[in-house]
Amino acid sequence: MGETPGASTAAEPSPTPAVASEEEPLLWPSWARRAATVALVVHIAAVAGGALGVPPSSLLERRFADLFTWHHGLFDQGYAYRYYAEPPPTPIVVATLHRADGGPDVTVRIPEREVAGPPMRRQRQLALANALFGSSRAMHRDHGHEGGDEASWLARSYARHLGRTHPGTSSVTLRLQQHLIPSPDRVLDAMEETGGRFDLFDESLFTTPRWIGDFPCDGS
Repeated sequence: MGETPGASTAAEPSPTPAVASEEEPLLWPSWARRAATVALVVHIAAVAGGALGVPPSSLLERRFADLFTWHHGLFDQGYAYRYYAEPPPTPIVVATLHRADGGPDVTVRIPEREVAGPPMRRQRQLALANALFGSSRAMHRDHGHEGGDEASWLARSYARHLGRTHPGTSSVTLRLQQHLIPSPDRVLDAMEETGGRFDLFDESLFTTPRWIGDFPCDGS
C-alpha cells in the first residue's frame, strides 16, 4: 500500500517539556503586610516610650509613655522596665538544709554567686527568688505575719524541691534577705581607700535574713 500523502515517514519527537522556573515566594496579602507594619510600629513606639518615661523624665515623655499602658500590661513589661531602668535590691533565698543523720547543715543560696551554664540560668534563679520575695511580702501584708501554717505554697514548693534534690535532708529552713545596691559615691570612696576593686559581696550590703518557715522533708 502506498504512503498516505502528507504523512511523516518517522515519528515526530515529543515536544521537550519546558524547564520549570523557580517558584516565586509566596507574598502576604496587602492587608496582612499593613497589619504587621502597624503592629511593629506600635511595639517599637511602646518600647521607646517606656524607656523614655522612666523618671527623671519630662511631662511630654511621661504622657507619651502613658499612651502605651495597655501594651505594657498586655505583655507584663512593667516590672522589667522598673527593674532595669532603676534596679531595686536583689532578693536572695537562703535555704538551710538540715541532715537526717545529724551531719552539718547545708546552705543553698538562690541565686548562687557563681552560676554555671548559660546566662538564662542565672536569670531564672533571680526570677525564682523574686517570686518568693513577692509572695512572702504579700502574705505578710494580708495576714500580718509569716511562716507556720500561713507559709505560702511557693515556699513549700521550694523546700520540697530542695529536699528531693538533696537526699538525706530532714527539713528545710527558708529565709529571705536583700542584696543592696551601693551608691556610686560609696563605691568611689572605697576604691580610693583600698586602691582596688569594690567588693560587691561585702557583708554590709546584705540585709539580715528574714525567716520564712521551717518545712519537714521525708529524708529520701
